Amino acid sequence: MQETLLEPDRPLRSPLRYPGGKSRVAKLFTPYFPAHTDYREIFAGGAAIFFHKPKAQKNWLNDLHPGLHALWVTLRDDFDAFAQMCRRQTGDCRSLFNYWAFDRTDLMTARGNDHLLDRAVQYYYLNRTVWGGRVVFDPKRKSRLYFSNPRGWDNLEKKLAHLEQISSKLQGVEITCRSYEHCLADATADTFIYADPPYYRESTGHITDKLYDKSFDEECHAKLADALNAAPAKVMVSYDDCPEVRALYKGWRLVELQWKYCGRYAVTKDAKAAGRKEQKVTGRELLILNYR
Repeated sequence: MQETLLEPDRPLRSPLRYPGGKSRVAKLFTPYFPAHTDYREIFAGGAAIFFHKPKAQKNWLNDLHPGLHALWVTLRDDFDAFAQMCRRQTGDCRSLFNYWAFDRTDLMTARGNDHLLDRAVQYYYLNRTVWGGRVVFDPKRKSRLYFSNPRGWDNLEKKLAHLEQISSKLQGVEITCRSYEHCLADATADTFIYADPPYYRESTGHITDKLYDKSFDEECHAKLADALNAAPAKVMVSYDDCPEVRALYKGWRLVELQWKYCGRYAVTKDAKAAGRKEQKVTGRELLILNYR
């Protein structure tokens, strides 16, 4: 059975700066996509794989970050209002950042459909201007939410033209903000699930060093592996390559991939002293498949 395409579809790049995002490397995943009619990203984040691949008959994006959920829903359902509100974000970039990051913390605790438009613009503005694209709402990690990209709001009309294409692709897509287990409940052999969970190495790191608003501990990683092992669907998981991950997915097909991480550099005292340019870190990751 071949995947059914509902419309002429070309790869799009995720509109978000996202830690661990796969926009730059999505083409490496393409040869491993199985035939399917139902596609689900259970930790959608920037949804780079969804935007890169052709749409299936059914498509589902899920992420626990409430601001990110608000953005995808608003782009799907109310793009014109979103674009108009973005155009009103004029003036000093740092002042606007402080407004959305520190004056409108009320939006960070909103859930469901409350204040969707404001929350969507808040998330997008912060994502474009915060350090590393990390939009962290957790008050315990307030230090992670700081202004560092004053050019992030430049060329807005070009960004909105891209977002309009994103909006078009999101039509008919189910978008939720629930636990990943909810997305596995009624999966079938025709379902293709892509999981891009938090990196395993973050499990033992300090809370202020974690990349994502919602992080995993070691128990969460093990629970995810058990749930995916039990799913009747075709499953693709991307992870950092480490012995613990290999043990959790023993018996699955493991594809070794590597690429240069954006925004992460190998810094040494000797290099600094010699004035040598810092080198981007080479990431070694696994693509983990329960099919051949």
